[in-house]
Amino acid sequence: MLKFYCSAIVFLFAFGCTQSFKKDVRSTGIDQFNFKHQIYSSSIEDSFFVNIHLPDDYYQQDTTYPVVFVLDANLYFDIYRVLEDKYSEVGLLPRVILIGVGYKDFYTMDSLRNRDYTYPVAIPEYEMTTSGGADKFISFFREQLTGMVDSIYHTDKNNRILMGHSLGGYFTLYSLYHQLSSDQNLFSGYIAASPSTHYNNNYILTSLEKTESNSKHIKAYISSGGLENDLSDTSMWPTAKVFAALQTSLQKKNAVQLKTEVYSNLGHMDTQIPSFIKGLQWMLFSE
Repeated sequence: MLKFYCSAIVFLFAFGCTQSFKKDVRSTGIDQFNFKHQIYSSSIEDSFFVNIHLPDDYYQQDTTYPVVFVLDANLYFDIYRVLEDKYSEVGLLPRVILIGVGYKDFYTMDSLRNRDYTYPVAIPEYEMTTSGGADKFISFFREQLTGMVDSIYHTDKNNRILMGHSLGGYFTLYSLYHQLSSDQNLFSGYIAASPSTHYNNNYILTSLEKTESNSKHIKAYISSGGLENDLSDTSMWPTAKVFAALQTSLQKKNAVQLKTEVYSNLGHMDTQIPSFIKGLQWMLFSE
């Protein structure tokens, strides 16, 4: 009876959110642990589809939970949701509120992730029809998404983690750079699986190298597959060089606690799942 009552409250709260955020948010309760919000971003002038998954003890515990924001949600959210449920049940992952930030469908994601995950505008040889909108995407997180999530769910506002893979990993690093370069503290942790650091001639690596920042108590977990180095592409630094540059840039002035990982037998499209598991274990289980 208590679970049903709590479930009803969350359902009403989620739907009530539509009124408080007016036309910017449309909310749907799928079941007592899963919700979907369609959010119009005023900074990007487009809508995003955000999936929320609550931990299995959400209604029994009077507590707040870390929040993990996952990019490319049309592809990865359901996979991570199952992993989170099963691994947290046996104590191999911490219980978190999982947020999948996605698009109307997979095709839309595949076409618009270039727009939202990159900065600056892509050099001509990439032949991207749209790019360079990462600043606006960060504004969407800062000005709309995190506030909406915090107002509805029992979140630990000091324990937000952003995770992305490939170009999503690039955005994750760019968000970290943006945080180090400003007085904002949007995320406490960043997980970048096989980030596309070569984008625009290693722009993000060069930018991080120039950043001056005091300690922000941030953790960053960055991974790569041992089989993904393309030695024929001279614009791509070898993993060892990328990690060395990140070590130098992120650990100066104790700005970031950094952990890097190479999965020796994995390629570029294989690092997402182990990075999700190992990154969260390191960030939320360790001191």
